[in-house]
Amino acid sequence: MVGYAGVVRQHLIAHRRVANSLASVLERVWNRYGQTEISALRLNQFGGDRVLRLMTGANRWSMHAWGIAYDFDPQRNQLRWNHTQAKLARPEYREWWEIWETEGWYSLGRKQNFDWMHVQAAIRTY
Repeated sequence: MVGYAGVVRQHLIAHRRVANSLASVLERVWNRYGQTEISALRLNQFGGDRVLRLMTGANRWSMHAWGIAYDFDPQRNQLRWNHTQAKLARPEYREWWEIWETEGWYSLGRKQNFDWMHVQAAIRTY
C-alpha cells in the first residue's frame, strides 16, 4: 500500500480483535480486483490506520486510536466531501464496500455521506 508522501507499506496495524476480519477483507479485495485493478482504482492508496488521536472536532478517541479504522485514497475522498465529490462513492466501488460490509465493517460515506475514505469495525452508539 502506498501511504502519505509516497511511502510504501507492507502491512496495516490492526487491533487483535479485528485482525482476522481485516485479513479476510483484504484477501477478498485481492481476489476480486487483482493488482492491476486495485492500482487503477487507487484502492492501494492508504491514508491511515492506528493513530493515537482524538476524533476530528470531538473530545473522544478516534476509531483509529484503537486500531479498528482505516482510510483509503484520502486525496480523492476528503473528510467533508459528499457522494458528489468523493471517488469512493462512485458505482465502480460498490463491490469494494460490499466486501467490507459483509465482514461487518461500517462506512461513514455509505451510511452518513461524508468521510468516504474511512471504514471502521465498530459503530458508535453515542
